[in-house]
Amino acid sequence: MFKKIISIILSVMLILNLTFVLSGCNSSEKKSETTPVEKESIIDAEGREVTFPENINKIAITCNGGTTHEVAIFGGADMIVAQPSMEKFPQLLKMYPQFKDVINAGSFDDVNIEQLMETEPDIALVGISSKKGNALIENVGLPTYTMLIGWATIEPLKQEFLNIGKMLNNEKKAKSLVKHWDDTLAELDNTLSEIPQNERKKVYYTGKVITKANTGDWGRSWIEGSGGIFAVPKDVNGDISVEQVMEWNPDVIITQGGNGTADLLGDSRIQNINAIKNKEVYECPIGGFWWDRPSPESTLGFLWLAKTLYPEYTKDIDLKKETKDFYKEFYEYDLPDDEYESFFFQ
Repeated sequence: MFKKIISIILSVMLILNLTFVLSGCNSSEKKSETTPVEKESIIDAEGREVTFPENINKIAITCNGGTTHEVAIFGGADMIVAQPSMEKFPQLLKMYPQFKDVINAGSFDDVNIEQLMETEPDIALVGISSKKGNALIENVGLPTYTMLIGWATIEPLKQEFLNIGKMLNNEKKAKSLVKHWDDTLAELDNTLSEIPQNERKKVYYTGKVITKANTGDWGRSWIEGSGGIFAVPKDVNGDISVEQVMEWNPDVIITQGGNGTADLLGDSRIQNINAIKNKEVYECPIGGFWWDRPSPESTLGFLWLAKTLYPEYTKDIDLKKETKDFYKEFYEYDLPDDEYESFFFQ
């Protein structure tokens, strides 16, 4: 009798266990069917919390400002399905020839929404200055992440690197890039600390003509971070008069790559400015991107400007080595000497 009772108990326990297992399987299957794809969130240049899918396969870009370069460095070059033309940056096209065939659906506020959506992007990277164009993209339901572009300063730009690295599942590379920035600028600052204040040069940063000065935060960060004194006072914005430039009398004039220096050197109105008299007028190099604008390789622009302003104090900075090392580590590209030399204007 006792054995019969034990047998009944064991049978009941077996049935209960089997029921629990089957129930657990069904519950697990149901959970996997209803659980949404895991998403991540980051804060963009507008201060918005942007949520994005765990795996992004297609990216549309509607701005310049080094955005393409960030995506490429963090392993997303082949994900770009739409972006503005990169013809201004021949070095970038040598490293990423696939960009020649990427659809150009417009940029900033001039965006072809139909053409953009035909590429079926998972997310669009847009510029902070193009609110009209960005709204058009958001209105068709495509998630956007706002980039700093030319409105960056150093610390927010480094955070953007970390954000885009996270978006592209390459936080390791993003952290390496931020470390490169921290180390490079710290070493440069240490070198520049040896320059007496009375030897610091006043630098005027402009476009093709003397009245098109750059008065933004990035230009100030770049010039001051390279040891110069920003010639334009903080309360001045917009176009600058010739009379103002004459009053500031900069020691050095820097113009963005592609603008040349001939128009400045030949301007009869400003021949008495120290920079013109001493022929201290320089055109900034263009590597994968303009070295005077925010991008992953902007540290090279800091080094170039410091060497340009203070050659005697920066003899130990080997710009060619620094550039080749950067391209090898971050673009994963062996930069030949002739390509390096093509960055500079004579």
